[in-house]
Amino acid sequence: MKYLYTLLVSLLIIIAVLIPGPHLPDVNIVGFDKVVHIGMFGAWAMAVYYDFSIRSTRHLWAMVAGLAFSVFTEIVQIFIEGRTFDWSDMVADAIGLILGLTIGAWMLRKLFRLKD
Repeated sequence: MKYLYTLLVSLLIIIAVLIPGPHLPDVNIVGFDKVVHIGMFGAWAMAVYYDFSIRSTRHLWAMVAGLAFSVFTEIVQIFIEGRTFDWSDMVADAIGLILGLTIGAWMLRKLFRLKD
């Protein structure tokens, strides 16, 4: 199925942002929330890179789509008990997108070299 990884990761992110605040695990590690955001959007970017066979000229469009998805997830959280819109989460998402696109490109180059 085409775009399977992007759909799967997108669905997991949406499920994660729909969890009410009181039901989230209490992790007493400073910045852990931001690490989670970087990881989620890094995985999303890698899935998009793989599913859409992104070339370097399309990185900008993947970044714009990822940032739009980030804004969407933050807006949705306004309506969820115990969750809020947080600009710093979107910064973490952007960092994840940049890392995911960079790592995704590197990983695919490595994989295609192994297949040759």
